[in-house]
Amino acid sequence: MAEQTPYKGQVPGSIPGGPRGELGVGGLPLKEQLEQLIRLQDIDNRRGILRNEIDRSPERIEFARQGLVEKQKALARVHAEAETCNQQKREKERDLETCEERLSKTRSRQSDIKTNKEYQIHLQEIENLKTEKGRVEEELLVLMEQLEELKRKEADLAQDIKTTEESFELERQRLEKQSLAFSGELSAVEKEREMILPTVEPKLLKLYQQLKNLHRELAVVPIQHGTCGGCHMNIPPQMIAEVRSRLRILTCTQCQRIVYWPVMVEQAAAVRDAGSPQAPAASS
Repeated sequence: MAEQTPYKGQVPGSIPGGPRGELGVGGLPLKEQLEQLIRLQDIDNRRGILRNEIDRSPERIEFARQGLVEKQKALARVHAEAETCNQQKREKERDLETCEERLSKTRSRQSDIKTNKEYQIHLQEIENLKTEKGRVEEELLVLMEQLEELKRKEADLAQDIKTTEESFELERQRLEKQSLAFSGELSAVEKEREMILPTVEPKLLKLYQQLKNLHRELAVVPIQHGTCGGCHMNIPPQMIAEVRSRLRILTCTQCQRIVYWPVMVEQAAAVRDAGSPQAPAASS
């Protein structure tokens, strides 16, 4: 079971600053530790996003492959239909040959006929064989047309699959390159995180990690219009004054998140930017 904050509003074990809000961890004053904690939170959130993107890369590749797989299945079905149709066509061709042989043999018996009745039966037999031959020829023609249509469909699908394979390969390469870039960024983020961890008071870091597990994304939030930036509940004016004094790190009495005064972070960022060689000169 996760440890609970022993009392509301103040960091467990009381982590106050000295006269100027100093803590003595790595020589960093309390306000700078809080800035490091906010940076750590940004890093952890980014780290979570990057890990999720990397983990989902195989899924995205497989999703991109589905269009190709479905077309390949469709081609296999059409090919199987064409094979069946071709087999039926060969069978009808054999049936037609049989009809022609029977018709030829029947006609050849005409010289053996003795009576008019036998002759009439002979003519009827020939007519029946012609009818049967005509039926087989029609069925064969239908099968030939079906086979021709299936072959056209098969050729069209094969061409479509070739185009889809090319598109999928480009998408696969793009996704793998993207995942590789995410992995590189994650490595850099992990290194930055390792550099920040030793600069934060262990007790404060422990509280942050507990809150992070509880609230996932936001463990450290700004005070906005007199409310907590996490749960949006009102914060007492006296507590706001204490947060602004930067002499103590306090937590929201409702959600237990660590709260800070946003102007403090903006000023710190401005100081860092001013000290950077790339920073433009401040206008008067």
